[in-house]
Amino acid sequence: MANSFRRSSSALIPPVTSHCHRCQLDIESDPQCNGRLRILCPFCGEFLTGSNLPDIQQLKKDIQKRARDDSCQDNASLRSRFSRTFNRVILRRPDLSNNSDNNEVTTNPSNNKVHQNVKMPLIGNKQQQANEQMDKENIVTTSTIHATTVAQVKIYDREDFQNLMADNNSTKDQIYAFFSRFYINFDYMLQTLTLAGNTKEIDWKYLQLIHDFILKDIHKLFRLVLKTIASCCIREVRASESTLTGYVILILAPVFDEASNNHIFAHVLRRVAHFNDRQHQEIVSILKTLPDDMFRSAVRRLQAFISLNVFPSRMENSASALVNGWWIPCGIRTLALFNRANERGNGRVVPLQEMAIEILNSVDGERDYFEWKHRQSHGIIGGFTFCQYPFVLSVNAKRTILKRDSEQQMIVNARRSMIEKFQNRQAPNLNMLFLNLYIRRAHLVADSLAEVTRKHEDLKKKLRVTFVGENGLDMGGLTKEWFLLLLRQIFQPDYGMFVFYESSGVFWFNGASTDNIREYNLVGILMGLAVYNAIILDIRFPLVCYKKLLTPAFIKEPVSNLSKLKVGLIKPTLADFRTIRPDIAKSLQYLLDYDGNVEDDFGLTFEVSVAQFDATLIYSLKENGSQINVTNDNRAEYVELLIDFYLNKHIAKQFEAFYCGFHSVCSSNALLLLVPEELEMLICGM
Repeated sequence: MANSFRRSSSALIPPVTSHCHRCQLDIESDPQCNGRLRILCPFCGEFLTGSNLPDIQQLKKDIQKRARDDSCQDNASLRSRFSRTFNRVILRRPDLSNNSDNNEVTTNPSNNKVHQNVKMPLIGNKQQQANEQMDKENIVTTSTIHATTVAQVKIYDREDFQNLMADNNSTKDQIYAFFSRFYINFDYMLQTLTLAGNTKEIDWKYLQLIHDFILKDIHKLFRLVLKTIASCCIREVRASESTLTGYVILILAPVFDEASNNHIFAHVLRRVAHFNDRQHQEIVSILKTLPDDMFRSAVRRLQAFISLNVFPSRMENSASALVNGWWIPCGIRTLALFNRANERGNGRVVPLQEMAIEILNSVDGERDYFEWKHRQSHGIIGGFTFCQYPFVLSVNAKRTILKRDSEQQMIVNARRSMIEKFQNRQAPNLNMLFLNLYIRRAHLVADSLAEVTRKHEDLKKKLRVTFVGENGLDMGGLTKEWFLLLLRQIFQPDYGMFVFYESSGVFWFNGASTDNIREYNLVGILMGLAVYNAIILDIRFPLVCYKKLLTPAFIKEPVSNLSKLKVGLIKPTLADFRTIRPDIAKSLQYLLDYDGNVEDDFGLTFEVSVAQFDATLIYSLKENGSQINVTNDNRAEYVELLIDFYLNKHIAKQFEAFYCGFHSVCSSNALLLLVPEELEMLICGM
């Protein structure tokens, strides 16, 4: 059918306007322009109906008749076909026709009565060449008049818009014309919202006024804006600065708060999701300028869209039940841009827990995780799983995934032990399925360290503790008691492994304790066993400790080779250091903000003194640090090196042993789903 249209003559075929009853939209297709008729709605996929649909059979007869007439002219047939092709190419160019792209304000090309056909000149026919020249002049004149009309469109600033809406003399046509022009033309939208004297900063308060007015006239204006956005989504546009900002503004439109408009909202999200990485970075930069209330509203709108279409009702929303295969990925990929823009200088706009979508707790997370894990291990690119975007999963969903992964590893290890027993012709027993620890209360730390070291290969089995000389079957209580007593003894100040800071209420590694490396490894194993066996511990570490513990979160190398890698090294900030030593952090902030002469008034050098038992040791922060004075120019470097010393270099050996112990138990892809706050919650609870 499409080929028949393309072979039609240059006579104009009338455009066809059809109607979608589900979307309540009029969809227009121009066979003369692209050679196709729309029979399905581009948004919901329903069949289109309309009173002015042409008689297809009669149209085919007319096309065949015109084709026969062309074939009768042997000399002109080839030239005629080329001329018609040339006409279609020229008339679709935006600079020679009234049909514009998304950056122009135009009328419907079907209503344009100045439409001209471009004809190929015949050699030797001067009259036809003269007629062709007149046709070209008419086209150029029409294009010039249209450009002048676009340039003369009134740009309403915030005050003009308020006057337009408040003026009783303003007609509805004027108001509707503004909204139609605003939502279909991204250049006009950007010029309207741009602050005076600034070509890039958007007046978001002005946009909020526009949204408020749309919500007042929810019957007519609401539907008009929706139809305009639908027309905008049908067009194919080239990405530009105004396009990226325009699609962000479309996402913020209040018309998408209603679930009945999800089929159009999905197409907006598809456009945003399919931009490239550089354009996504620009969108994130735009989203960071959004006011907090508008940002939260957009996040809630996206979460509601995803929640309604994860388990769509075939009775109420039949279309989404069939096409949400791409609705959900596009919605979550767009929400991922908001998640990246959620980090602001003063913290998160939307708390971490509120970014999660609770309904995803009902999704088969285990299946989704193992599919994602399979793709990760085999390097498969493409596809979609929720684990690719872990911020949408709640802590409970991640805890379930981590538990299932732990159970799977326990089963694998138990099966391996049983196979070894059979191969060695030994009778299997129940104890081989567990990590059995036999502990004497009088030698709690020594026995725990010896048992964990001797049974290192069984760490990924179910934990069971037995206190020597006591009758009891461990159903969970003895294990929790062992954790409690062991950690209480290790974290005592007299033991010397950790230092407790009363100003922050947290423990931190003692850099002077170099004789307890094995004990640090034991503490890491204890934390890993707690996560692995779903046990909550009473440990008070700062958040930066869990950040270091997830750097990196997963390593494919064996644990024995971790010493060759740099683990737990982060780029700490003053905010991280403030969670451990708020007193020193306050002094460093004062140093950064000091207006006087730092070198003369403070007398500091690039050195740091650390108390070690009864002595004080001095360390250089950089080469020849004792000879370099801290000045106004290098004080930021001094603060950065001092923080790096306390959080990385001074405790490197201790934390490396701690890291290796934790990951010897919890070496799992599931850790890639966690952020430091969630890991702390899994270990220490709320």
